[in-house]
Amino acid sequence: MVKDIMNLITQEFAVVRKEASLSEVLREMLRDPKTQSVYVVNEKDELVGIITLDIALQYLYGQYIPPEYLQFDISLLQGTGVKAEDIMAPPVYVKEDETLKDAFVKMFRYHLNELPVVDETNHVIGDLHALELIEIGVKEQGY
Repeated sequence: MVKDIMNLITQEFAVVRKEASLSEVLREMLRDPKTQSVYVVNEKDELVGIITLDIALQYLYGQYIPPEYLQFDISLLQGTGVKAEDIMAPPVYVKEDETLKDAFVKMFRYHLNELPVVDETNHVIGDLHALELIEIGVKEQGY
């Protein structure tokens, strides 16, 4: 179960409100070099979206990326005071009572290296990070 490894995973994670500016999102993303995603929350601190490195790169460098790989129309957002809610993807998350298999299925299905853990009220309470999971595996398996 996810809750069985909660004490081994990061309790610090990148979070912004849905009204946060693109600048705030990017600063939050850069705060910790391990950050792969910024979690977007509403006024009740409920998870409402996720902004991955891919999304940030698409916005910043969309002119170099072929249109078939873009998740949104960059031209609609240029110069409009972009907010987190404008570029976020729907949230993908795991709950404490889900299995690690459930978590890995979601990580691989949605190509995420970082997955938020939420409680019963949809508040982010942790973060499953691929590098931390590798670190745990190395210690447990004696590599």
